[in-house]
Amino acid sequence: MLSSSPVREAADTFQRALALHRSGRLEQARTMYRQVLLTQPEDPDALHQLGVIAVQTGDPQGGIELIRQSLQIKPDQAEFHSSLGNALRELKKPEEALESYERALELDPRHAAALNNRGSALLDLGRPAEALESYERSLALRPNHAGTLFNHGNVLLQLGRPADAVRSYEQAVRLRPDFEPALRAHSTTLCGMRRLTDGLASLERYLLLYPQNADAHNDRGVVLSDLQRVQEAIQSFDRAIELNPALASAQFLRAAALSMQGWFAEAIDSYDRALRIEPNCPFALGARAHVRLMQCEWDDWQQQTKQLQSAVAEGKAVILPLALCAFADSATLQLQCARTFADRCFPAALYPLWTGERYAHDRIRVAYLSADFRTHPVSYLLAGVLERHDRKRFEITALSLRPPEASPTGRRVQAAVDRFVDVSLQADADVAQLIREQQIDILVDLQGYTLGTRAAILAHRAAPMQVNFLGFPATMGASYIDYIVADDVVIPAGAESDYTEQVVRLPHCYLPCDDRQPISERLPTREAVGLPREGFVFCAFNNHYKINPVLFDVWMSLLRRTPGSVLWLRSAGPIPTANLRREATARGVAPERLVFAAELPLLADHLARLRLADLFLDTLPYNAHATAAHALWAGVPVLTCRGGAFAARVGASLLRSVDLPELIADDLQQYESLATQLAGSPRAPAEIRSRLARNRRTCPLFDTERFCRALESAYVTMWERARAGEAPSGFAVVPPP
Repeated sequence: MLSSSPVREAADTFQRALALHRSGRLEQARTMYRQVLLTQPEDPDALHQLGVIAVQTGDPQGGIELIRQSLQIKPDQAEFHSSLGNALRELKKPEEALESYERALELDPRHAAALNNRGSALLDLGRPAEALESYERSLALRPNHAGTLFNHGNVLLQLGRPADAVRSYEQAVRLRPDFEPALRAHSTTLCGMRRLTDGLASLERYLLLYPQNADAHNDRGVVLSDLQRVQEAIQSFDRAIELNPALASAQFLRAAALSMQGWFAEAIDSYDRALRIEPNCPFALGARAHVRLMQCEWDDWQQQTKQLQSAVAEGKAVILPLALCAFADSATLQLQCARTFADRCFPAALYPLWTGERYAHDRIRVAYLSADFRTHPVSYLLAGVLERHDRKRFEITALSLRPPEASPTGRRVQAAVDRFVDVSLQADADVAQLIREQQIDILVDLQGYTLGTRAAILAHRAAPMQVNFLGFPATMGASYIDYIVADDVVIPAGAESDYTEQVVRLPHCYLPCDDRQPISERLPTREAVGLPREGFVFCAFNNHYKINPVLFDVWMSLLRRTPGSVLWLRSAGPIPTANLRREATARGVAPERLVFAAELPLLADHLARLRLADLFLDTLPYNAHATAAHALWAGVPVLTCRGGAFAARVGASLLRSVDLPELIADDLQQYESLATQLAGSPRAPAEIRSRLARNRRTCPLFDTERFCRALESAYVTMWERARAGEAPSGFAVVPPP
């Protein structure tokens, strides 16, 4: 029997090696390719496949050398050039890789793999539109190639076409149900589009196949939090931590979810764990400090405040801009914090939707964007303005970031606008596209960086003018916000450099008030709300995170100086209540002199009850805003201390607008002195109440019609400048005659 020739044996060995290679048994395949080269040292196919294995096993440079040897022997092999391109991509040489793919396609224009990989090289080079064309040419040749469909989805996502990307990922998963990257991309893209229910279903399908993936459990927790299924979210974060105890983000997100449930002690523990794992965990230090303030835990307040201020000044992502208002009375620090936050979380879109087009409308189209068109201070303040907008000149849209609320306030806002659009389940890009399609002239963001922020909508630049107003008392630090609505108290002349927006100053107070807000006729007795029958009542109904130990020192000094007086605070949970009473005792004040007011469902009833107070004490560095306005509307004098930043000057703006400048202190020493004088002279608060009662229907603060006309004047000026092609520029609204 004749033996096979060496050439035939080498060919058989190569085929067996190729089968092993395709099955993923790389080392066995490598051994057999080398056997081929023992008898056929210049076999180009064996050299090429050895080069491919070298790339697959983490040695792209060795792979390049082998593949180039194969090309010296067989230079017109398209497959070899394509493999060389793959090796060059692994070495982060996309331009050279692109040249190899182009050469492969010159030799074989129908080489689907080269077209696919060419698309990836173009994507590496920042040329997504060309990459998309290359992937689509590849899919025309291989429509059922899961890897190319996955790449196709990725580039569509980069080009701002998430819905199309989802379809590509779905096709890839149908072809390969266990295709891990495509499954992950499918779920994350759906969640990014705010198709939360679909995204959750996709995540759960992924976790059935890959239950040990901690990141996926973490993502599931985020979606469940967004769906207000917070306890389930905490369970998902717990599972992520169990699988990966070093996952700092899971601890951080778990803490945020615990805070949503009011479980603050547990939240602080999770923030501590996140910081132990990752000392620079973004925003964890500030979130921990904020929760401790909510609990009125002050043992490290001064040290924490200095640490946060120092880190913000260095440009570190340590605290959210809104939380900083309680730790820093500095517009300059607020600017740095907002810029850091915007750059990290809400960068300007690469392709703005509005690119300079001029709209021709019969009326100026204004859209208000908010999650707070409901029982919320923003709507309490703004409802009257929305009702009074001049519908002959303005077309008003409310874009709601939450589903519509059937409360009296929610229904009132819905009735006050031309269009109320629930965009809560739409992706940021889709909301921006809606704004562009509706040709909105002025997009007014009532949210800023408060809870529920969707600043990414504004980052798409969908409207010619974008405005920061009412909800957030600081700059947003973003290039795509054109104006901030203010007055000359909250942003005094010369402070413009601390704002990335152009400053528009209204003639009186920037804060709108509703002169139709009812006050219940049911005035409770002092005893009914837990107050003593006699004695001076100081009240401070701000959120507890606005109280700090320096301010509390002053308040306790006032109680000591004013026999029989009490401090009336808003209701608190058991821990803040116990902490505040302990702090009072430590300052020589009986704990029962702190009285906590229960929450009331109706604002009208709260305003009536508020009339039992003698003096409202403002907070610093984060003043009362709507809370102080409500006190003044109820006829209660407000004492404020004017600080440096926007949030610390709102009280002064309110008091100027009701002609009570004598209640504005310039420092806490003067603040304490004024409060002591008022509490010691029964006639003084009564005289102020009388002035408030006389001014209530005539002062600028409570003239909603006048405020609306001034705000509309600001909108008209913005609109006229945009129509003229002028860049945004600050201005002051001239009060109407």
